[in-house]
Amino acid sequence: MLRPALLRTLALIALGLALIAFLIGAWWGRGAQTIQLLRPSPAAQADLFGDAAADEPAGTKIGSPQVLIVRDQSAFLPGEGANGLRYVSETKLTELGLYPLQLKTVNFFRYATVIGFVLLAALLWLLSTWSARRLQRTL
Repeated sequence: MLRPALLRTLALIALGLALIAFLIGAWWGRGAQTIQLLRPSPAAQADLFGDAAADEPAGTKIGSPQVLIVRDQSAFLPGEGANGLRYVSETKLTELGLYPLQLKTVNFFRYATVIGFVLLAALLWLLSTWSARRLQRTL
């Protein structure tokens, strides 16, 4: 039979790990920005086809703007769009072998880990209570 004190200690450790997982996830997502991936094109081509507006870099947009984490500042293109939208060169990311990480992916794993540790702590706490009651009955 497991000792109630050991189970309570393990439950507290699981709660500590939940807090650590939450903080690591928050730290990892701290640099998230609204980003538009862009495959840059030469200025002459952009002028010919009218690809770019006056306030954005010339090129082909890839997907829609999303909240992404891009740590390498060399991938960012000059200029900003509406509401602080930043542009990132898709070709530069490919050259560097990087792929931007979505903030919602980081948050999913952060919350899944925290919920898992909290559930583990609750289970261990319930087992410690059950074990303590069972131990008292045998005495």
